Amino acid sequence: FTFDHSYWSADSKDAHFATQKMVYNDIGKEFLHHSFDGYNTCIFAYGQTGAGKSFTMMGAPQADLKGVIPQTCEEMFERIEEETDEDTTFSVEVSYMEIYNEKVHDLLNPANNNKNLRVREHPVLGPTWKT
Repeated sequence: FTFDHSYWSADSKDAHFATQKMVYNDIGKEFLHHSFDGYNTCIFAYGQTGAGKSFTMMGAPQADLKGVIPQTCEEMFERIEEETDEDTTFSVEVSYMEIYNEKVHDLLNPANNNKNLRVREHPVLGPTWKT
């Protein structure tokens, strides 16, 4: 395996400690840049239970603890507001999925939380999921 980044976040006093902002600057900014270039983008957080994936992605309400998702959304909507004019419009679509024990869950639709979503490959739309 090769990794683009690896972070240490166990002790905030450690010289190697990675803040939420550092993670966003390394991952979220590039992700957002590619989105504005017109590409579909995806961040895949992988690791064992308790490793910090959810915290990295969502964070906490305090400004310095916001995760990749809220920081990306803030910057994305700021850029959309700045770059929208009579000739330019934007469309934003978001999915937030969890794969746990071989089951796919839609985290944006709590009504489907107990349902295992079936992932399918659509010839035009690419990967899709059904309840």
